[in-house]
Amino acid sequence: MAKIFIAGGAGYVGSRLIPELLKDNHDITVLDILWFGNTLPKKVKILKKDIFDIDESALAGFDQTIFLAGLSNDPMADHSPSQNFIYNSAAPSYLAYISKCAGVRRFIYASSASVYGFTDSKPRSEDSTPRSSFPYGISKFQGECGSMYLADENFSVISLRKGTISGWAPRMRFDLIVNTMYMKAMT
Repeated sequence: MAKIFIAGGAGYVGSRLIPELLKDNHDITVLDILWFGNTLPKKVKILKKDIFDIDESALAGFDQTIFLAGLSNDPMADHSPSQNFIYNSAAPSYLAYISKCAGVRRFIYASSASVYGFTDSKPRSEDSTPRSSFPYGISKFQGECGSMYLADENFSVISLRKGTISGWAPRMRFDLIVNTMYMKAMT
């Protein structure tokens, strides 16, 4: 059993991940501003705050920090590029920094395959050079760099470059066409 701090845990990914972590008896605390409400199980401790409103004392005693927060896609990033860079670049770097200062041993950053930019359907791997020219992909890569820079023998940093995640979740995202198709089929 691990004590896990999850930033942005009330969102789409967190609403699926957290129940699975609870099945394994992990102790979960979520930090989220709850833009989209709260569909998490009642036993999850929730801190309704912005990442920049906490310091290392909030992370004392945790084994892992998971960053799921930030703005979630290119259209949201295009709507407010400045907020995108704050919440996808500065926020994970800050959270990784205060996690390390608090003695947390592992930081997991939910990055994006968007760091590769437009790929002309060419396969990409972790060895491919990130080349995004859009705010979302650039900021996700900056968040990776800021977090990964802090890794050492006492602080493990993992960055997951996820592709588009789709499917049912308690906190659905209907900005994804496949999820909109699912909603239409079900209704």
